[in-house]
Amino acid sequence: MKRFALSGFLAAMCTVMAVSAAHAEGNRYGFPRAYKADISPAATYTALQREDGTVLVDVRSVEEYAGGHPEQSFNIPFPRIAGKDKDDAAYREMSESDFLAEISARFPDRSTPIVTMCQSGGRSVMAANVLAKAGYTNVQSMWTGYLGRTLTDVKGAPVDLNGNGIIDGVTLDDNGKPMSDPGDLDGWAGFNQLPTTTAIDAAHVVERLRALYPKLAP
Repeated sequence: MKRFALSGFLAAMCTVMAVSAAHAEGNRYGFPRAYKADISPAATYTALQREDGTVLVDVRSVEEYAGGHPEQSFNIPFPRIAGKDKDDAAYREMSESDFLAEISARFPDRSTPIVTMCQSGGRSVMAANVLAKAGYTNVQSMWTGYLGRTLTDVKGAPVDLNGNGIIDGVTLDDNGKPMSDPGDLDGWAGFNQLPTTTAIDAAHVVERLRALYPKLAP
């Protein structure tokens, strides 16, 4: 009887674990997911170093990309559907169909490993879904994005992730204004401190948007 009870208990635990795993799957904003999976900045960086054909598509605006980006990334802006910058030039000139057309022209093989990345993990999900629904089978969205979000503790309070005594958006400067500390953010360029650049490679941006960048590499 004890064996039977134990067996039943283990079976029940396996079921709970499977359900928990299913609930844990997805992106940080809880958006529907049609693409393959989510991926961390570190795993993305490792894949790029392997030179196995992985492509990193930065779907942020021209302004965001020019402010800093992973060196190997392609900037193909994805139209923002909400937010204060939704009407900037990069968004007005790139619709979802434009985005897909640009990807299709550059990477016609639908099995190409593609990682989409935005500022904090929201737009990249929407972009990844568009690609997946268009037949791309190996698309992942970077969970945290380029900068990411401030991590919080179990009570929801912001954490001094890098331990420098400044908590992003909470610690005040001498003028009483909140201080910014990218090291408290969980993205590529935040706490992960992965390589970034402000140099623009003309071959890595959308041709008709090139004039919007402050400088382009020859």
